[in-house]
Amino acid sequence: MGLDWRPYDSRGTCSRVRGIVKFGRVEYELCAEGGSYVIRRTDRREKLEKVHETARGTRVRALEIWELITSGKEA
Repeated sequence: MGLDWRPYDSRGTCSRVRGIVKFGRVEYELCAEGGSYVIRRTDRREKLEKVHETARGTRVRALEIWELITSGKEA
């Protein structure tokens, strides 16, 4: 299962970080934003920092994907 990573869109809301994990210079954050959840990936492996998102939607869906990422099964 490959995750669909898109450029991060804050949608003008404040992020509340609920979890964080780092794999080298790549950081994943489980965020609550305006009634929905999203997983944000910040990649600092290159000179220009890149921020992408996946699993925007319900808490249940985001937690399923979060478990895959934190277990190392998906990234």
